[in-house]
Parts: sequence; C-alpha cells; structure tokens
Amino acid sequence: MTIKAVVMAGGKGTRLRPITYSIPKPVVPIAGKPCMLYLLDSYYSAGIKDVIVTTGYKFSSLITSIIENRHDDQTILFSVEKEPAGTAGSVKLVSNFIDDTFIVGSGDILSDFNISEILEFHKNMGAKITVVLTEVEDPRQFGIVKLENNRIVRFLEKPDKDQTFSHIANTGIYIIEPEIMEYIEKIPYDFAKDLFPELMKHNVDIYGYLGKGVWLDTGRPNDLIIANQIMVEKYGKSYSEDFIRGKNIIMDMVGLQKTRINRCYIGSGIKTGNNVNITSSAVYNNAMLGDNVEITNSLLMDNVNVKSGTKIKNSVIMRNCIIGEDSEILDSIIAPDMDLMGKSRIYNVSLASKIIED
Repeated sequence: MTIKAVVMAGGKGTRLRPITYSIPKPVVPIAGKPCMLYLLDSYYSAGIKDVIVTTGYKFSSLITSIIENRHDDQTILFSVEKEPAGTAGSVKLVSNFIDDTFIVGSGDILSDFNISEILEFHKNMGAKITVVLTEVEDPRQFGIVKLENNRIVRFLEKPDKDQTFSHIANTGIYIIEPEIMEYIEKIPYDFAKDLFPELMKHNVDIYGYLGKGVWLDTGRPNDLIIANQIMVEKYGKSYSEDFIRGKNIIMDMVGLQKTRINRCYIGSGIKTGNNVNITSSAVYNNAMLGDNVEITNSLLMDNVNVKSGTKIKNSVIMRNCIIGEDSEILDSIIAPDMDLMGKSRIYNVSLASKIIED
C-alpha cells in the first residue's frame, strides 16, 4: 500500500493580517522552519513521501518555500486553485492522482502528530474515514465531536458556549479511503459542513482518534508567538550557563555578545550589543540588536534592526524593519519594511506603510 498525503494550503489567513499580506500562512516561520513543514515532516516520519499540496493564495512564494525545505526524496505535486473549492472540494480536484488510502491535513495548522499510530488505528478499525482529534480548552473556535466506541456520533462547528457538549475538537487531519470521494458531487464542498453529514446519512461510520503530539491553530498573531515557544520547548536544547537558560534553539552563537537568552529560538547571523535580554521569543536571521535592548514574548523576522534602548513585548516585527532607539512596542504587529523613528511608542496596533491587495 502506497499512502499519499494531501496538504490543504490555499487559505488567505485573514486573521493574521498584516502578516499574511506578504507571507502565506502555511510558511510563516515557527522555531526555524515554515509552519507547514512540521506536518510534512510528520508524514515523512510515517514513510509518506508522495504529497499533493492544494494552494491558491500567494501560491508562488508558498511553492518556493516548500521546494526549498522539503526532503530530497519527497515528491510534491502542487494543485493551484483559481477559485476556493472548500476543504473537501480541493481534495476532490486531485482525486484522480489518488488510488489508495490517503491522509489529508491543513498546512496552516501547527501539528506534528504520530501519523504511524493513526494509520495503524485506521487499518485496525477497517475504517473508511478516520478523523484525528485533540482536546482543547475553549472549543468555540473549532468543530467539536462526541465519541462512542471510537465512532463520531455527533459533531458541531464552532459552538456557542451554551451549545458546547464536548472539548474534543476536529484537527482537520483525516485518513480516507478513495471511495469516500464518490460522495462529493459538487464544488465547493466542505468536510465538516457537507461531507460528514452526508456520510452519516448513508450510515458510513466516521471513526475518531485522539492524536498524540502538538496541535495548534496559529490563526492569530499571539498564536504564532505561542507556537514558537511550544516547539522550542519540545525540540530545544537545555542550557544552564551564565547568560543562556532553559530550553533554546540557537543556530549561531557568534555575535551574541553575552546576550541573556531564556527559552528562545535564535537564528543565524544575529549581532547584539551590550546588555541585551531575549526571553520567550524568536529572533530570526541577520537581526541587529543594539545596547540595552529587551525582547520579551515576541517574534522578530529576518533582517530586523532594533536600535539601542528599545523594548519590544508581546509583538511581531516583520522582516526588514528598523526600530529607532529608545522605542517601546507592546502588543502590536509591525509590517515589513517599516522604519520607525526613535522614541516611538506603539501600543496595541497593527502598523503598515501600505495596503496590499489580495
């Protein structure tokens, strides 16, 4: 049996704007690699090397990023949609390339489940479709399900508080047999809203499996910061040195100038001045941090220049930005290529120099 994977990566990521004006959500960096690569790596670890990626929004930069980061022996076919086809519809469009069991996942969700265990469950149950599930604290942003004897007997998309009957959520990862595609007769078509009710109407069992691993919807800017922290904690190296504490992923120590680092991702080519503190943050390649800079619970993308005396907290600074000396940025997003003058005070805003059309 040759299992293929389909990765849905066509969304616009509207809740992440202005970040996704320039970067497709699936390739936003998390602990050193594009979000979507964690899903692809989980497939690869399960022996799945043939992947179909369905895309649309900013497909050129997404394709480039995936090709640059994929494993050498991974074969990736890209399907570019002119119009949104829905989650199930996008898979239907590529179903001619699928002739056996396949797995579907969302490229803009951070996940690195143990796929081998899920496939084994699917096979042992003799399932036609298996939905990978996870437990969430607040189910109102997700599709929730009720399980009985490993089967889904009830589901509801994004319930109100008084409608909540479960904290078990649909992750958007499915193991599917090809015959299930026969139930999709129109496009656009959605898995949860359209296909699942149709399958239940025809008495097709929908199995559910609680996945083991990280799963996080990175739909909002603060989610990206949390995602970096989670993956640093999972994959980082423990340090207990004078200036470096906790788990960190540090790609390059040169140029750090005894910088205080605690629970961070640190990229390559970074140069820091004296008395720099970076805590629970991700700082990407070629950043320049002046004297007495403090970065806390934040994300700085490539080529950011932060001048001396500046404090950044709970914020996302996108690539090629210059932040002037003695500035303060709190709970904000700074779009690419911004040049902020010294002593700027930026609180709880998304700041961009131009509007970028979809």
